[in-house]
Amino acid sequence: MTADKKREERSEIGVITLQDVTESSTADLVAKVAGPGLLAKAAASNGQSGNSIKPSLVQLLERFERRVSTRTPPAAAAAKFMLGWCDKEMARLQHQVDLKAERVRREAAAEQGAYRGQVAALEAQWGAAQAAFADLEGRMTQVTQAAAKIGNRLQNAEVYRRRALDAGDAIRRLQEFAHATDPSALPPLFHDDARLGQAAAMTGKLLAVSQELISSRERVGLAGPRPRPNVAPTVGTIENALEQLELYRNLLDNRVVSRFDAALARQDLPAMADCARTMAQFSQGESMLVHRYISTRPMFTSLRELQFVQQQQQLQASAAAAAAAALGSSGNAAAQQAAAAAQAGELSAADLSSLRALSSFYKGLLSAMRDEAVVLEQVFSSPAAALAQYLQRVFEQKVQTAVDAVLAPPQAPAAGAAGALRCRLRLMAEVYGRTRALADDLQELCGAGDSDAVRQLADGVCGAALEPHLHLELAWLAAAHEARLASHAAAGGGLSMEEVLAMLGMNEEAVSRCVLLSPPAQLAPAVRCLFLSSTPQQAAATGCLLEQVAAHALRGLATAVEAAARAAAGPFNPRLLLSQQGQEAAPAAAAAAAPVAAGGLGSGTAPMPAAAPQQPAGQGRSQGGGGAEGQAAAAGPLSRQDLHRAAAAAVGASLGAVLQAVSTLGAMVSLLQQHYLRLLAPHLAGSAAEERACVAGLGALARGAEERVAGALQRCLALLLSQADSTLQAQQQRTDFCPPEAGAPPPPLDTPTPACLALCALLGAAVDAAERHLHGPNLTAFLAELGRRCCLQLEAHQQRQCFSPLGALRWKRDLSEYGCTAARLRSPAARLRLEELGQAANMLVVGPDSLLPLVDTTLRISHTAALAVIQLRQDYRTARVGEAGASLAALFSNE
Repeated sequence: MTADKKREERSEIGVITLQDVTESSTADLVAKVAGPGLLAKAAASNGQSGNSIKPSLVQLLERFERRVSTRTPPAAAAAKFMLGWCDKEMARLQHQVDLKAERVRREAAAEQGAYRGQVAALEAQWGAAQAAFADLEGRMTQVTQAAAKIGNRLQNAEVYRRRALDAGDAIRRLQEFAHATDPSALPPLFHDDARLGQAAAMTGKLLAVSQELISSRERVGLAGPRPRPNVAPTVGTIENALEQLELYRNLLDNRVVSRFDAALARQDLPAMADCARTMAQFSQGESMLVHRYISTRPMFTSLRELQFVQQQQQLQASAAAAAAAALGSSGNAAAQQAAAAAQAGELSAADLSSLRALSSFYKGLLSAMRDEAVVLEQVFSSPAAALAQYLQRVFEQKVQTAVDAVLAPPQAPAAGAAGALRCRLRLMAEVYGRTRALADDLQELCGAGDSDAVRQLADGVCGAALEPHLHLELAWLAAAHEARLASHAAAGGGLSMEEVLAMLGMNEEAVSRCVLLSPPAQLAPAVRCLFLSSTPQQAAATGCLLEQVAAHALRGLATAVEAAARAAAGPFNPRLLLSQQGQEAAPAAAAAAAPVAAGGLGSGTAPMPAAAPQQPAGQGRSQGGGGAEGQAAAAGPLSRQDLHRAAAAAVGASLGAVLQAVSTLGAMVSLLQQHYLRLLAPHLAGSAAEERACVAGLGALARGAEERVAGALQRCLALLLSQADSTLQAQQQRTDFCPPEAGAPPPPLDTPTPACLALCALLGAAVDAAERHLHGPNLTAFLAELGRRCCLQLEAHQQRQCFSPLGALRWKRDLSEYGCTAARLRSPAARLRLEELGQAANMLVVGPDSLLPLVDTTLRISHTAALAVIQLRQDYRTARVGEAGASLAALFSNE
């Protein structure tokens, strides 16, 4: 080691003072003793150590040891001395630090105790301050309450003082009136025009006090005998005061009214308002000025009202003359047009002119009232009450006269009863609607005070004119129904949806007018009357919808049943029907091909021809080959298509017509129920009795319709089966099932008999008609009943025949054809019965020797039932069975 480095190391080791020990950290102290270089090396070599102080001391000691080992012995001794001195100095410094720390701790404890004492004193002072504040707040509350009581007492005292002063003043004024003999002797207050308002207020107060005093004396019995009528009251009495007050009030009224009239003449609205305020001091005083103001308005002094009435009278006179000309002259086009319009219920030209004049009149009233409302608001202190009086006067005088003039009874003779009634009803509805519109417009001027006051005035004005509207509605509906009934009867009288729709349309029109014209309390009964009459005796004479629809439905259903009875009176004759259809189709085709002449009839669809009159039962067999049967034999058998076409025509004219009527009747009832729910039920919701009556009427109509429909279907089934039986009797020849044994070709076994084909075509057409017009359970029940009756009919038809073995095979072929038709009837019972008939027909085919085994083993039926079929065999009386030669009757007579 060089000398320079040694000097640097010595210079790095400084002197340690007390300040270094107290203020420097241990690392700085070691660095000052050992030198910065040694401390850096120790830190580099011990970088992984977690303690930064102890490794430094260790390094310092190690350095001292190395120095001692490397230096000369004197240097080592100096180093050891230095280490010892450092230890002593460190101990001394540690002791000083401990003393100083202990002193600081004691001083801190003393200061903390003093602080806690101060805090406790402050808390005590704060509690005292809070208590003082609470006490102060309580005292302030008491002071406030006391001040409020004192203020209320002062206010009451002030009120009492003023009332006492007013009472004293009133008593003094009342004494002045009691001792006055003439209004001219009153004080100047009551004669000064500038103080009319004050005088009016005082007069009104004194009048009220005087009247109350007199009535109180009379109530408690303090008054003496009543003064005689014609004797003047004594001066100084309350009666004299009341008399003088009334005299003065009359004079005051006259003065104020005179000033009001003068202000009104010069249109001085502030002066008029001042007069109105003066008169408001008296009971009904301002109302008198309002009436005074209204009576001077040009609206009530002009001749426009008289001109309007004269104009309406002239229009009615001209309408009467035009109606008379229409009735007397058929060549006048204008007269005919007016008559047609009256017949249709349209408003005439005179009515339209009256409505236009009424609208113009109402428009002028509305404009004038809007201007008057502005004046009333500026003049009177209660403009709403003044406007209400004005409007009442307008409706009572102006609107009432106008409504009466327009709705005056017509002078012209009615061109048509229904049309005239409908025109009258429409005119009433128009007049009321326009009057109600005027009321709605005037209601806006009155504000939201009484929202129905003006509308009630309109209802009161039109009440007398609208009172007979329900009677007119029923009369119109009845007359229109009678007219349509006559035209419908001339056209055939069957069920018609157009007729029902027309009835519903007229009822809807009547209900809409009834809703408009009826008061709310009478709306539900009126709507019920339009739908259902109250008593059955009135139903025939009124126009209630339910009775009209019921009468039309029952009449139309009866007409359809009667037409079906006429059409199904004879047997089914397909050739005759086809020939008639051809004869009727030829002129229709020619008419369709021909050009339409100018002004002629338009083209249309020809209606289906009715069934031709059928021949009586048995006529075909009696005539043999002559007439229609002879022509049929010559023409050959008809095809199935022709048979079906003829059967469709025959059934369409009989059963089809009734089924169509039944379907139409169901649609009518459904449409009527929808009409009730949509249009009538909302207006009957507020009246449970009327609603129950209408629902009961609907239920009675539905039940009656079901009963009539069931009876009509039973009748039609009977007619259809009767026609089927007559058809079988007319077209089923004896030779079909019992052909001659020689001289004739055998009958074909692969095709049914003509009678079977005709009956199957008839039944198929009946099924088609039922499927078109019936649905659901109604269709199933109808087809099941038809199948049951058809089976009974075939059994009866079998009992009328005589069968050979070959004819029995043909009968089995007919039964197979009947079974195919029965499959469409959706009746398992009918199919089963036809199968049983087909199996029983085997007894007509087999030989006599095979009958007994067939009955006992295969068929397994009783001999009595078997004998009912076996006796239809051709050989029933001649056949013998067994060696003994027993007859068939003897063989099956015993079980």
